[in-house]
Amino acid sequence: MTRIRDAFVRRNQPLLIACTVAGDPTPEISLAVIRSMITAGADMIELIVPSTNPVADGPVIRRGHERAIRSGNGIGTVFSLIEAVRRESEVPIILMTYANPVIARGEDLFLQDAARAGADGILVVDMPPEEGASLITQERLDPIFIIAPSTPTMRMKEIGTLGRGFLYLVSAPGVTGRRDHLPADLGSRIETLKAVTNLPVAVGFGIGSAGTAEEAVSAGADAVIAGSAITAAIEASTGDPAGDVRAVVGSIRGGIRPS
Repeated sequence: MTRIRDAFVRRNQPLLIACTVAGDPTPEISLAVIRSMITAGADMIELIVPSTNPVADGPVIRRGHERAIRSGNGIGTVFSLIEAVRRESEVPIILMTYANPVIARGEDLFLQDAARAGADGILVVDMPPEEGASLITQERLDPIFIIAPSTPTMRMKEIGTLGRGFLYLVSAPGVTGRRDHLPADLGSRIETLKAVTNLPVAVGFGIGSAGTAEEAVSAGADAVIAGSAITAAIEASTGDPAGDVRAVVGSIRGGIRPS
């Protein structure tokens, strides 16, 4: 049983997946931020590989990418951070990346290095299942796939048979970012998705407060994914980014109750 599956099996309430750009704004601060997310109640960590063209990310996380890249952080930093976390914690770690870093390193080598470092899952945002054969056939990492608001039911079923760990359901059209409220049809979309797959459903794109976390859980989400609010706390911090992130994660955690 993988760490991801184990986390869902053992849960007594929906999970919180906390997301941050690896190396934002420096490797040292980034590691402190990850530690603070864990102590604040994050059940999983989604670690974003810095990218020069993060097309699915909104302005807040885009600036996180920029800060990490300005500090010279690349895939080596990502793997080093995973290794550092793994020496202290068994928290599941999901890599979120775009296709370019994977292709540039070589898909097989990327997956080997990520698994060796201690990662548990991988989400390649701009690589559909048909182009990610190596992600699906390998057994080292759970391949995580995105379900968009426009994904037809039959396509949901196809993706559900190829993914492992969980399915990432995008709450609303557009890029990542905090929202005041989630769409009214979220519950019906979660119900439709759960009718065609046995994988847990994690809702992201818009979770940035206890209120939106509660809305996602009330709609039937097995997990919520929060990233922009965490990145915004890093950006706005005047002295203790890890402490500021701990407060944000703790607040979002407070909106999660048994579904």
